[in-house]
Amino acid sequence: MDRRIVLAGLAAAITAPALAQTSGSPSTRQPGAAAGSAAGASGASRMGGQPMTQADMQHMQQTMQLGMVALETSRIAQQKAQNADLKRFATFEVQEQTTLSEVLHSMMEPTATSATGAASGTSAPAMQMDAQSREMIQRLQNTQAGEAFDRQYLQGQMEGHSGLLQVQTQYLQSNPQNREHVNVAKMARGMITEHIALLEEIQTKMK
Repeated sequence: MDRRIVLAGLAAAITAPALAQTSGSPSTRQPGAAAGSAAGASGASRMGGQPMTQADMQHMQQTMQLGMVALETSRIAQQKAQNADLKRFATFEVQEQTTLSEVLHSMMEPTATSATGAASGTSAPAMQMDAQSREMIQRLQNTQAGEAFDRQYLQGQMEGHSGLLQVQTQYLQSNPQNREHVNVAKMARGMITEHIALLEEIQTKMK
């Protein structure tokens, strides 16, 4: 999965200049506060020294929220999926969503490294799932391993990836100015498009 290596490289490239520019500066806000106010979006949350707009923050939070659902359901599928292709896909999805989440956390909170972001308050936006997402995860947990589980997981992943693709496309069509953020969104869009094609292939084989 070479794309994970590229994403990790982007995370390092984004975090390093941010750390250099925030060295010795006052403590930054939590990302939730930055999303809720113009001051937080333009002051505390930066990438490579560039102010982060409300559109940037919204894109990242939507991506993390949808990505968290894909991550949690794929963790379940790693244990319960019976179809070999689907089980492999679940493993790839866990790896890539984890890496993408680390990249996005490093962008939201420059003073937090990708290693500490998940353990700190920077993970709050990603944990805010809606009721429908929580219900889907609960259904998967309660479904016994077998064909019914595999089809349920596959359908959920196709719907989730469609939503993720829409988020990236809408952001990139909004004429964003932050180069680093645009690069990550393009990388995510490519990854999601590849996953949709793979899911469609698996679905065809399962019919």
